[in-house]
Amino acid sequence: LALGHFLVNPKRFSTNDFTLSNWAALNAIGTGWETAPAGQCGPPLSSSVWHDTLPSLDLWLDAPPNQIHLVQPLLPSLGWSGGRLGVRIRFEPKSVEELAKAYLEASNAAKETRAQASKVPNRHALKVALWPEHLRSFLERKLHTHFTMQYYLLDPTKVVDAKHGFATPQAIPATSDRLDSNPLKGLIRVHEIRAQRGLEDSSDTSADGDEADGRTEGGRKRLSEQLRSYYGRHLDPAEHPDLSDLDALEAIEDAQRIYDAKLTAGFAGALSELQDLNYPGVTDPRLLIATRLRPNDGLNHSAALQYNLSTAGGAGAGRDLCLPEEYNGLGYQNLISMVFRLMSFRDVWMRVGKYGKSAAARGDDANIPPLHLVFVEEPEAYLHAQVQQVFLRKAYGVLRRHPNLRAPGTKVGEEVDNPDLTTQLVVSTHSSHIAHECSFESLRYFRRQPASGTSVPTAAVINLSNVFGKKDDETQRFVTRYLKATHCDLFFADAAIFVEGAAERMLVPHFIRAHYPLLHCCYVTLLEISGSHAHRLRPLVEALGLMTLIVTDLDSGRVNGKKINSAAPRRSQAQVTSNATLKEWHPAE
Repeated sequence: LALGHFLVNPKRFSTNDFTLSNWAALNAIGTGWETAPAGQCGPPLSSSVWHDTLPSLDLWLDAPPNQIHLVQPLLPSLGWSGGRLGVRIRFEPKSVEELAKAYLEASNAAKETRAQASKVPNRHALKVALWPEHLRSFLERKLHTHFTMQYYLLDPTKVVDAKHGFATPQAIPATSDRLDSNPLKGLIRVHEIRAQRGLEDSSDTSADGDEADGRTEGGRKRLSEQLRSYYGRHLDPAEHPDLSDLDALEAIEDAQRIYDAKLTAGFAGALSELQDLNYPGVTDPRLLIATRLRPNDGLNHSAALQYNLSTAGGAGAGRDLCLPEEYNGLGYQNLISMVFRLMSFRDVWMRVGKYGKSAAARGDDANIPPLHLVFVEEPEAYLHAQVQQVFLRKAYGVLRRHPNLRAPGTKVGEEVDNPDLTTQLVVSTHSSHIAHECSFESLRYFRRQPASGTSVPTAAVINLSNVFGKKDDETQRFVTRYLKATHCDLFFADAAIFVEGAAERMLVPHFIRAHYPLLHCCYVTLLEISGSHAHRLRPLVEALGLMTLIVTDLDSGRVNGKKINSAAPRRSQAQVTSNATLKEWHPAE
């Protein structure tokens, strides 16, 4: 959602996108304007007051030296020789002076109205709140009049790694100037599939394509409409026709001529009666019927896309055994819709077919952006577990299925990416099955932080790529294999209970159901893992901030030389434990 606001459509921003805990600070700025001497407009944009209040996104890119021509607007110095580049995108006032002036005018007008009301004889005290009550309420109506997206360069040498999921953004020097234009234009092509895909019944006309806040929900359309949109963008022979389109255009022209003749003959009697009306006029115009057939008209109906339920093969076989798209399940529609949109995103990026000619005709930049960023929100909707996993496995491949996206010299079928054209697929999900398909290096975990004092709940973003240290660490290999077998339930739990074996796995849920109704309503993951291995999950549990109960054996024994012989547990017998969790995690004895 946040990436879409900053990179796709800034018109989505509303005052609700300012962090809740910053609303008081925002209103304090407005109060400061009201009490300041005339002509003063408060702190400049470079001050920490605005820095701590405004929504911002730090975007970091990694580029090799041979792509310096693509990232030139982002270069921090002339000495850059490849590596990290950063830009801060901030939603901020176009002019603090103009914003303060407009706010004070509205605020003073409200005060004047209130003062006039108080002078009316026998009038009760004014009970209604007059707009604007404070700066935030002013911006609820005037946000996009006074705010815009601005860009500032960041210094790669001053990057501070996030700690415990919380970033430490670098301060922008007061002398830093805004960049003159968007430095990401021509560098990144962004597409998104929103969670609300709206695969409604074709007879339902209640869906509105444009939302009130300026968002355009491209997913609110039937599959046939997506098909028609793809056809019009990439395949329509009427748009920039070439040699391969001539046969189709000639066939359409012949069909239109025959159809016109048929209609003219059919309407001849009715049109002749109209001529007898002698409508007054100088020229007495006559009516003619002229049709206009367009290639995509054949897709412009609710049954344009159908599911063939026939098992017979061959072209056109089983046409009588077809049903319109809304007669299949939402899961199948959702899957087809997402895959089709991914193909469309890829072909728009690579300027396939007519789209490339249309872009050239519009005078668009002929260069293809080197980075294609695709967001998919909650792909698991309506899909069963296996399909969720297959989708994630195949989605990136769909986005790369174009000859120009393979490294030069590679053959068809070889999975070698072109390093100059990069695709990044970002998926948000609540599905453990989708998380199951990802490596730890690819996972980012959003951990909800409870409110403390007067603050509001926030989220920490945990980079799981470095939870276990080195990539080939033995602990990481074990945890990866273990979580693959248990479907990554830990990522979506409020708490976890680690048990020793099958008996506890059966009994603990029974105890909870029978005796702990509150706990029974919580999202608790029960994992069966031997006490000798539970400690391996400690780095992950601590990174996720997950409350954890471990039910394990004492594994008691007596020291016999360099060995520990198993023994029944007894107090005051100098026994030790061979349980690695008890020795290394808690109580660490």
